[in-house]
Amino acid sequence: MSVPRSGPRELIAFAGAVRCESAAGAVDLVLRGYARGMRPVRGGLTEVLFSGTGMVTLPPALRDARVIELAAAGAPERAHDIAPRRYRIESPELQLELAARSVQLHRDVAAAFFGAVPPVRVPLRLRLGWLLLLTLLRIPKAGLLLRKIRGST
Repeated sequence: MSVPRSGPRELIAFAGAVRCESAAGAVDLVLRGYARGMRPVRGGLTEVLFSGTGMVTLPPALRDARVIELAAAGAPERAHDIAPRRYRIESPELQLELAARSVQLHRDVAAAFFGAVPPVRVPLRLRLGWLLLLTLLRIPKAGLLLRKIRGST
């Protein structure tokens, strides 16, 4: 059981261009861009997926958009339904309030993951050996010669 929030809460603030896509299926609306404070070089690609928004029309792109969760909406009509939550999308071009059944926030974690896992160090001698072997194997009939040298038929 979730606790109702007392006031608006910012879910994500994008920096720069944000692509807006309407979709058919479980996810109705997708906002895709880079989170504020994350450079594209380091990753930071973030997607906000809205479900159950109905027919919402957005331009194909926004700039410096923010997604804000507003105070909880009223109770659901039936006991087993989920009450839609209210959200506001703000940008210099657009101010839009919408209700959605659910919202998912997906962040690219590749930069954090590869920053935590140390890179594999391969000795120069081993790299040069593989380079030599692969270069030799490009020569026609070199594989046959290498098998004869190793003593296998």
